[in-house]
Amino acid sequence: MRAKKDLKKYSNLTLKVYYRIIELMLHYEIVPGQRLVFIDLAKQLGVSRTPVNNALSILAQEGYLDFVPNQGYSVHKLTKKEAENLYEFREVLEVGFLGKAIRNMTEKRQRSLEKRKLDYDEAISSRVDRRMFVLDTEFHAAIIDMAGNDVLSARYRDVCQKIFLRFRTEDLQMNRITEIKNEHNELYEAIILKDVERAKELVRLHHKASQRSLFPIIFPTD
Repeated sequence: MRAKKDLKKYSNLTLKVYYRIIELMLHYEIVPGQRLVFIDLAKQLGVSRTPVNNALSILAQEGYLDFVPNQGYSVHKLTKKEAENLYEFREVLEVGFLGKAIRNMTEKRQRSLEKRKLDYDEAISSRVDRRMFVLDTEFHAAIIDMAGNDVLSARYRDVCQKIFLRFRTEDLQMNRITEIKNEHNELYEAIILKDVERAKELVRLHHKASQRSLFPIIFPTD
């Protein structure tokens, strides 16, 4: 999600609608390709048309929505090339700042990272839900947070969100969820040991495994 300072020029009501629409996308109540009618959204959210229209405009600028003149807004469908670019950018951010994150690690930040790891572990059940992707993102974002760059942290979360908001996570196999848990444990141990090169390699392997498991779901005909 974009840094908060970039959104300060908008009213509180516009921001409230903005985050509410993101939430609807997160819970798949608004789906990729769906046309959005701001009049209907205004009724659904219990607000006037103006903040809805403003929020949709922001989301379109950020790439979450497409706008066609005389047709309005629709939820953007992720292309394979876009997904590859997002994954590449996410990996560059995480690997590029991993050394600084480890150097800046404090006991407090280590506890925060461990908590994110445990949050993911404890959320594992007999089925896959979208919350697992949020928790996976927060574990990796906690690593980025240790670098101490708020803009970087916000950008990283935004990239992750652009990936998982646009497909049904429920089709992911449970064995991948368990693999992610194991990958988190390995990465966490490497970070605690301050083994930067090992941690970088584990991040790269994690992203490759993620693409192998997700792309056949997102792009089944490719």
